[in-house]
Amino acid sequence: MKSYGTTNVGKVRIKNDDSFYCTDGRNGLYIVADGMGGYSGGKIASKLSVETVIDFFNEHHSINESNVNILMSNIKERLSKRASKNKKLDRMGTTLTCCFSKMNKFTCIHVGDTRAYLISNGMISQLTEDHTVVNFKYKMGEITDEEARNHPDKNVLLKAIVPYEDVQPDLFEFELKEEDILIMCSDGLTKHLSRKDILDIAMQYHVPSVIGDKLQDMALKRGGTDNISIVVVRG
Repeated sequence: MKSYGTTNVGKVRIKNDDSFYCTDGRNGLYIVADGMGGYSGGKIASKLSVETVIDFFNEHHSINESNVNILMSNIKERLSKRASKNKKLDRMGTTLTCCFSKMNKFTCIHVGDTRAYLISNGMISQLTEDHTVVNFKYKMGEITDEEARNHPDKNVLLKAIVPYEDVQPDLFEFELKEEDILIMCSDGLTKHLSRKDILDIAMQYHVPSVIGDKLQDMALKRGGTDNISIVVVRG
């Protein structure tokens, strides 16, 4: 595996609440988290979540149905300990999309609206499902795809990792074959780029670092209205 990660505050926000991490090897770890909560809570929540996942990974070297709830409890505990020291952090929270790999076999845990895309054989598919009010309404047939893309509440989350509540993440497995590309990102990218945009850049440039930088540049050119974080992994 070869990976690359990048983050940018964007052109509108004054601080970057995103966090990311990537490391390759026989056991790889790739994370994108998008914090929220005002004050400095967003950055603290995303950073603590990423640090907790790294610590858990270093100890267990895997994630599965038997231990995922332990990981989520560990994250909540760190957030609650920090929030207990500062009431301004009570409402902080974060999304989390995290992929563990053992060779080319991947396990993903996901909460919120950060995303993971798989590009294989010239086609792109979204591996994760947005835990948002708008996506729920779309699945229920209450709004159209076009209405979902332009809905004023499209970033209202149904699930996030917060200090004082339990959350059940999505957990699934996939394979990253040779020449396949995994792209993980915060919604600062997908607010400005379509799946086709992402696919076109990945197929044109191939190299993870170039793909990541080109995606970020395009999001900035189209407004950069939010923090942008991207992790690219090539099989």
